[in-house]
This record gives sequence, structure tokens and C-alpha cells, in this order.
Amino acid sequence: MPSPEVIGILGFIAMFVMLAFGIHIGITLGVIGFIGCGVMLGFSRSLSLLVTTPYYVVADYNFIVLPMFILMGELAFQGGIGILLYQAASKWLGRLHGGLAMATTAASAALGAITGSSLAAAATFGKMAIPEMRRHNYSEKLSAGVVAASGTLAVMIPPSGIMVLYTILAPVSLGKLMIAGIIPGFISAAIYMVMIYTRVRLNPQLGPKSTEVVSWGERFSSIRWLIPVAVVMIVMLGGIYLGIFSPIEAGSVGAFTVFIVVLARRSASPSMMITSLANTARAASMIGLVIVGAMVFGRFLMLTELPSELSNFVSSLTIPPVGVLAVILLIYIVLGCIMDVPAMIVITVPIFYPVLHDLGLPDIWVAILIIKIVEIAAITPPIGLNVYVLKGVVGDVVTVGDIFRGIIPFFVMDVLTLALLVWVPQIALWLPSTMFQ
Repeated sequence: MPSPEVIGILGFIAMFVMLAFGIHIGITLGVIGFIGCGVMLGFSRSLSLLVTTPYYVVADYNFIVLPMFILMGELAFQGGIGILLYQAASKWLGRLHGGLAMATTAASAALGAITGSSLAAAATFGKMAIPEMRRHNYSEKLSAGVVAASGTLAVMIPPSGIMVLYTILAPVSLGKLMIAGIIPGFISAAIYMVMIYTRVRLNPQLGPKSTEVVSWGERFSSIRWLIPVAVVMIVMLGGIYLGIFSPIEAGSVGAFTVFIVVLARRSASPSMMITSLANTARAASMIGLVIVGAMVFGRFLMLTELPSELSNFVSSLTIPPVGVLAVILLIYIVLGCIMDVPAMIVITVPIFYPVLHDLGLPDIWVAILIIKIVEIAAITPPIGLNVYVLKGVVGDVVTVGDIFRGIIPFFVMDVLTLALLVWVPQIALWLPSTMFQ
């Protein structure tokens, strides 16, 4: 029989072939893991692993946090909270250079703090913000670029489904990771807005000022429905920060609070609730399948000893740990061109986490950097799921090429933000270090 390392490499080759044929990532990982474990342990033991793993994943109490966050996002999305966020932001920022584009960024960041879904943000503001910006003669590239790129802020700003997925695959505190994402997430949004203002200030044709006069009364009136949204964020994240409740309890509190807001707005209906619950069940099941496959594949990886061999190899190199981190981040940029975000996370985290942990790099910092880099991957060609969701929403109004070209300035800002996080780790580490112990 070939050596474990060779079997592991063959498993990776088979995995990429299956993914190239469009087979679901969860099924791919489960099949490769099952066959690999069968070759190395015997198929009776491999079958036992395949039978027990789904139960232990779904029965894990910590898994409850994922459907709670998804439900919270679905209620906010179906209940039209994104519309309120955009209307309020546009009334406050619309009179500035590029104000509607900045309002889109601000509203996306706020919606991200409720939904945790970049695709939901892209769909919401694609329907609403792009027609409004077109009405004010904004550049189509800027309009499409800001919607697609700003949607990715939901990956970093908690609650984030990607953060939950990361902590299932690596022994990192979900509560600390969520708190660590607050400052980097809002810094990313601020850098986007500064870039938009600067570009439009230099070239006013990109985003002309709105000529609509908005009174201060209208501005203050527009935020009345945002107060409950702020309450959701403060209660949920504040409770985690102070140790009042766990992230699982925070997800339940957040979902219930958003439900109350939707009821107060009278936007709840039986069909809306059924849609929200159905979408939640569908998304949670899909992610659950991915996690089950990842667990089976992870067991196979442990048997091949590839992660430990990679860790030993990296430890023997003369380059500093930050150099190893830089190489891994570059690998993520390449993978982002051929994989979607969940696939990258479930395939790479079991391999890269032990390597970076053994080098002594802070786990929370590394997690934030990886989440930031997969956030960038959500808008890189040719995969760029946010781009295709946006294209599906706007139809023929904007071409895929224009969306990708409009994203370029935002991609550059994301790379600068990533460099800032690498250069100043305390941006990610300070807030979780002050948490209630």
C-alpha cells in the first residue's frame, strides 16, 4: 500500500477533480474522506465514521448558533430592514460627493451586523441602491462595484456565518472571534467610504451630489426604525462582550429581537415567516452537509499525517512566521479565483490552522486575517459569488465585466486593509483582550 502521505496527495487530487465537475463540496469531502479512511483503516471502520459523524455534528449544542444567526438574517432580509437602513443612510449622506455610494456602504455594514450574509446584502442593495444611483447619474461601474464589494462586509462584521464555520473547524473561541471582527469590519467600511469620497471629489461625474433637499426633521425621522436595529447589535454583541450570555444565546436573543422589530413594522405575514423558516432550514442543512463532509475529510487528513508533516516542514524553514503567514494568505487569493468561500474554509483551515498555531501566531489574529482574505475572495473573478448574485438581481442593467471592473478600487482597499491588519495585530486583538473573563 502507498505511504499515508501519497494517499493524502491522491485524495486532494481526486477532490479537485470532483469539484471541477461541479459536485457539491460537502459530498466531495465526505466521499473522499470515506474512501481514504476505508483504504487506510478498512471500510467497516470507515462506514462507522460516516454513520456517526452526521449525528455528532447535528446533535452538538454549539451547532444551534448557526441556524439562529441565519434566521436572524432571514427575518431582517424578508422584513425589509435593509430598505430602512439604506433610506436612513441616504438621507444623511446623499448630499455629499458620492453620498449614495457611501450610504450603500454604511447600510451594508449595518445590515451585515444583523444578517451575517454577504449574498443577502448584495441582493438587497442591488434591487434598491443601483436604481437610485442610476437615477442620480452615478457611474455604472461605481454603482455595481460598491454594492458587490460592500456586501462582503457581512463576512467580517458579526454575526458571521463564516466565523461560525471557522470555529467549528478550529479550536477558536467564537465569542472572542466575533468581538475581534467588530473593529476590522467597521474599519473596512470606513476605508471604502473614504475611497469613494476621494474618487468622486476628484471626478464628480462618478457620483454627482443629490439635488434633493432633505430637512433635518426628515433625517431624524428616518432613524426611528434604526433604533431597534442598534438595540439588536448592542444587546447581542454587548452580552457576549460582558459575558452575560454565550454566542449561542446571543443568536437566539438576536433572532427574537429582529422578529419583534418586524412585527412592530407590521411587515410580518404568514408567507414571510414560512419563507424565512424554509430558507433558514435550507441554508442550515446545506452548511451542515458541508460540515459533515469536512469532519470526515478531516479524519482522513489526520490519518495521512499531512498537516503534521506540513507543520514540521514549515518549522524547519528559515523564514519568519509572518513570512509563512504571507505565503498562506497569497494561497488564499489564488484559491479565491477557483473556489467559493465555504469550500476554501473547510478545505484549508484543518491544514493551515495547525501550522500557524505551532508557529506561535495568535489564533484570533490569524482567524481574522483568513476571514478578511476570504472576504476578498467573494468578489474576485472568475467565481466571485457576490458578483453573480448582483448580476442576477439587476439583469441586463450592468454587465458582469462592468461589475468586476467596478470592484477593482474596492479590491485595492481590501488589500490595504489586510496589510494594516497584518502590520497592527492589535486592531483585531485589543477588543477581545478586554472581554469579561
